[in-house]
Amino acid sequence: MDDCVFCRIVRGEIPCWKVLETEHALAFLDLEPVMEYHTLVIPKAHHPDLFSVPEEVLCQTGAAIKQVARLYQDKLGIDNMHLFNNSGRLARQTVFHLHFHIVPVRAGRPLLGFEKHPEMVHHYPEMLRALAL
Repeated sequence: MDDCVFCRIVRGEIPCWKVLETEHALAFLDLEPVMEYHTLVIPKAHHPDLFSVPEEVLCQTGAAIKQVARLYQDKLGIDNMHLFNNSGRLARQTVFHLHFHIVPVRAGRPLLGFEKHPEMVHHYPEMLRALAL
């Protein structure tokens, strides 16, 4: 899709803070994070939501989610996280390209709501360095 922001990220037309890239999926830090290391994982192929994605693509995207979770566990010691997807307007989906949110949780830093913290973007270079990327 030419006008899909995530498709444009996949094509390299819009920069992102890349955490992981596989043949079929891309993971990058969210520009409106609710917590440190709030990450989006998307299939590279455009599928609007969970209802339209082929099972094979969903499995490939799930494998990338698992790789990001292991990366955060191995490099940062994070072993608690929220994983969620919003599919459909009533579920508060705003970008209609399937994506999953990984929101790590650390002791003393529980996710209390979904207040966005775009100021965290300034810390992304150091956060990626901590992952040795």
